[in-house]
Amino acid sequence: MAKHEPNTTWNENPDDVIMLVNRTSKNFILELPTGRYRLDAGRRMRTLRSILDVPAIRDLVEEGDLGLG
Repeated sequence: MAKHEPNTTWNENPDDVIMLVNRTSKNFILELPTGRYRLDAGRRMRTLRSILDVPAIRDLVEEGDLGLG
């Protein structure tokens, strides 16, 4: 049997990976360029720093509803 080598199409820079944390008691439906994402109260998501370029996300971070962790 042939040995299968992983075929990675991209590798993220570890400095570009962040944790986005919902600091509220509310659930958010985030409208992202790739589609909708539900971020429940108190939960976090691993994502790329470029998510902060989305105006709605940036506003929630500046208001303190979302944090970086």
